[in-house]
Amino acid sequence: MPYLRFATGDRLRLDGEEMPGVVVAVEVEGENSVESLPREGRTGDVHVLRGYRDFRVRVTLRLAGKDPLAEARRLHAKFAKSKTEPLRVVHPHLAARGIEKALFARLTTREEGGEDGLLAVLELTQVEPREALAEANAREAQALAAAPGPQAGPPPGSAQQRRNEGKGGQAPPKPPAMLQGVLDGEHKGFETGMTGLGLFRR
Repeated sequence: MPYLRFATGDRLRLDGEEMPGVVVAVEVEGENSVESLPREGRTGDVHVLRGYRDFRVRVTLRLAGKDPLAEARRLHAKFAKSKTEPLRVVHPHLAARGIEKALFARLTTREEGGEDGLLAVLELTQVEPREALAEANAREAQALAAAPGPQAGPPPGSAQQRRNEGKGGQAPPKPPAMLQGVLDGEHKGFETGMTGLGLFRR
């Protein structure tokens, strides 16, 4: 992965190659994504939080060499090749905001006149959170695929499991004769139970 290393007051270095212009300002922007929805028949909007947006980075460069337009052309050509490949960015300000990887988003040049040359604003968009989320989801899916399927019965080691197994090898209690007969598919058990209750006579 190519890396972009720079310091305020110094030049950009892309994979060790020195880029035109001197960094005069670094701005990092991060915000919540809030959507405003109108309410029918009522004044005001409902604000819905959609999540946190990726950070945006703006690096302002002063192109004040002998030929600022040639420097702008070179800067444009260099970063135009990096539109689809993330860059590993190295700068203390970005590190403080937790930004390690970014994608080239936009290059703006502004001519101010006089002898100040051109100002170029290089904009980057953070890409690390989405990649980290995808990796975490992949790990979780792999762990779920390797886990054993659901098992019937109480959890191992639970009190219910011990009761089911019987304490000290004792056999579980037998059901009443009437119920045992029904479970065995016999009518005798049913008749015996009903006779005992006085509900069935021979």
